[in-house]
Amino acid sequence: MNKKYFQYILNIFLFITIIILPSGFLSAQQDLFNVPAMKITEKGKNFVQEQIIFYPVQTQFDTTYVRGLGNNQEIGFSAFNYFLTAPYTNSPATNISASLGPYPTAAPNFQFVYQKKFEPTEYFHVSVGTKTGIASGATPASSTFATYNFVVTSTRIESLRTTLFVGAYSGNPAFFGYYKHRLLPGSESSISLVGMMYGIEVDVVPEKFRLVCDMIAGVNSVGVSVCGFSYDFNKSYFISVGYQIPNPKDGTFNPHALLIELNAYF
Repeated sequence: MNKKYFQYILNIFLFITIIILPSGFLSAQQDLFNVPAMKITEKGKNFVQEQIIFYPVQTQFDTTYVRGLGNNQEIGFSAFNYFLTAPYTNSPATNISASLGPYPTAAPNFQFVYQKKFEPTEYFHVSVGTKTGIASGATPASSTFATYNFVVTSTRIESLRTTLFVGAYSGNPAFFGYYKHRLLPGSESSISLVGMMYGIEVDVVPEKFRLVCDMIAGVNSVGVSVCGFSYDFNKSYFISVGYQIPNPKDGTFNPHALLIELNAYF
């Protein structure tokens, strides 16, 4: 682990928390961190998000663009799992024992995005969506079909200024990743292709600043918990900052990391 690198990232985190936060607040973000917040883009409007994950030995970039269709629907595309450096999961083995066992890998994805929200009541909403497309291989012929599908509910508790999220997901190994075996099999947990998702959003200053936590349960390339905050510069530009914690038995896929989301709505 590069301690100087993490100290640098920690300094950025503290700067954002201590210096920027007190300067002002504005409105809500499109998502939590990884769990949909069900804030559908308005008809004719556009939403762009760049999620940056700072791992110890690399930086991951996930880009999303959606456009509002009206009737609580949005459509767009997502470029997921792209790295500035060699992926952590393909790092050289640190010792002979590590080189004998399997290691996790997840290919970059380029996907079509769609989400539809239903509002049975003022305080209870349901959303269904998909990210479906291609997982890139070393050659075009080795690229494969990748899909991630979800249903999520939100329940607003107005007296606590809190929204709770519960949902479920399913997909395939091209999206969630898989274990590449080297010389010997190991005892690693199987990849989770179905699972649950949870989230909570607390309005500290209503429609201005909120605390956010979410979790995608399971062992796969998105199996993490993230807690942090959302801060808005104005109605068009906002930022989310969180700390990512791998799920139990999922640390080989997702190390601890700092996560930043840059968002634009126009």
